[in-house]
Amino acid sequence: MTRRDERMGWSRRAGGCIGPVLAAALAYSPSLAADEPSARPVEMSVSVRPVHKRCFRDRIEITGTLVAREIVDVGAEQEGTRVIQVLAQPLDEVASGQVLARVAQPGDAGNAPGLAVRAPVAGFIVRSAATVGLPVSSSLGPLFRIAAKGDIELEAGVAIDALSRLKAGQAVTVTPLGLAPITGKTRRVDESTDPATQLGKVRVGLGTGQDLRIGTFARAIVEVGESCGLSVPFSSVTYEPEGTIVHVVAEDRIEARQVAVGLADGEEAEIRSGLGETDVVLTRAGAFVREGDRVHPVVVEDKGRANGSR
Repeated sequence: MTRRDERMGWSRRAGGCIGPVLAAALAYSPSLAADEPSARPVEMSVSVRPVHKRCFRDRIEITGTLVAREIVDVGAEQEGTRVIQVLAQPLDEVASGQVLARVAQPGDAGNAPGLAVRAPVAGFIVRSAATVGLPVSSSLGPLFRIAAKGDIELEAGVAIDALSRLKAGQAVTVTPLGLAPITGKTRRVDESTDPATQLGKVRVGLGTGQDLRIGTFARAIVEVGESCGLSVPFSSVTYEPEGTIVHVVAEDRIEARQVAVGLADGEEAEIRSGLGETDVVLTRAGAFVREGDRVHPVVVEDKGRANGSR
C-alpha cells in the first residue's frame, strides 16, 4: 500500500467520527439553536392579583383661612364724640340691640350718661377700636366689627382645573389648625380667578362654634362625587413613552396593556379602559418583564379586601 492510499483511508475514518460530533455541536450551539417563544423556559415567579370592581370617591383638597360670613361695622351716629365707656370686648357674643359702648360730646358734663352705641345684629365681636377717651370719627374706622349671627366660613383658593368640578351644596370636611375635623358644605364658588395667583375662590359654610377663630388656617376635602369601575394596585401602573401600561398575565405569558387611569385612593388606581374584569395583573410592574415572557404567576392576598375595604 502506498502512502497516498494510507492518507485516503485515514481521511475516510476521520470523517466518520467528525460528522456526528459536528451535528451534535450544531444542535447545542446557543447561537444556532432556534429561539422560539415556545422553547423558552419559565424564567421567574411573579406576584399577580385579579382586577377588582370598586368605587372611588372623587375629592378635591383645598386650603384657606376661617372668615366671618358677614361682617357688620358699628360706629357712633354723631361725629366729634369721644368714648366714655366700653362695655364689650373682642370675641364677646352680643345680642341685637345690646349696648357696646357710650360716647359723649366734648362739652358734656363728666357725669353725663352719654349716647349708647348698640349692636345692630346678633353675633360676636371680631374687632374693637373703642378706647375710653379717644375721639370717634368715620375717618378712624368703625368702633366695632361684628360677625353677624356668629357664622364662620372657610375661604379657600382653588386651582383652575378643579374649579369647574365644584358647585354649591357639596359636602366638605374641614380641619382647622389645632382643632378636630368638622363638616360643612360649599356655599359659594366664584367663577372668576385671581390673575396673580391663577386661583378661584370657594366659600364653605361651617355655622357657629366656640372654638372657631377668624384667621385660623385650615385644610379641607371636598367630596365632588364617585366613580365606580375596575381597580388595580397603583404599583401595577407604569408610565412609558408609548403610554400608561399595566402588565397582564395571560396563559402564563406577559402582555403589556395600554390603559387609561382615573381616580386614585390610597394604594389603588381606577382603570377606565384597557382592562377587563377577568384580567390578572402584576402587582408590581417593572423593567424585569417584557412582552411574551413566560412566568409562573403567584396570586397574592389583597390586603384591602382582607381588611374589609370596598
